[in-house]
Order: sequence, then structure tokens, then C-alpha cells
Amino acid sequence: MDDHPERRRYYPVEENVPLSEAVREAVQDHEHSSLSMDELTLYDTINPDAIDMLFEDTTDLDVSVQINLTNVTVSIWSDDGIDIRVTEKIE
Repeated sequence: MDDHPERRRYYPVEENVPLSEAVREAVQDHEHSSLSMDELTLYDTINPDAIDMLFEDTTDLDVSVQINLTNVTVSIWSDDGIDIRVTEKIE
């Protein structure tokens, strides 16, 4: 189990970046690296626009998604904001 997960709280109306960018930054911070949009395997798995649209209006809904990348698992869920959690992938 990962003792140092990267977790962020994202508020769509307060942020200046799309959710997909906040997810990329969380993965980058977790891996302590500098990943460009092209280098992130998240976008080999899922379209960033789909992430943004899925969580676009979740005020009356509970939405959760888990994405397994090569080295990490990204969990995204909404509950009065959007939480992003990045943990080491357990095999």
C-alpha cells in the first residue's frame, strides 16, 4: 500500500485549469517528475476531454472513476468538489 498518495481537491468553478490538467499535475507530483501532456500515459488510456466532460456538472450526482496506468492508479470522485488521488499501482 502506498504511504504517500498524492491527493488534491479540485473545485471546477474556482480553478483556472481543466480537470484533466489537474489530474496530470497530481500524477506528475506523485512521480516527482515533469511530464508533458504527450508523455503522460493517462492520455493513451482516456481522452482528457472525456474526463473534463464527465465531471463537468456533478452537483446532483456522485461520480467516481478509477484509471490504472503503468505505475499508478488515479481515482477521481465528486462530492461537493472533485477529489483526485494518485497511488502506486498494486499488482
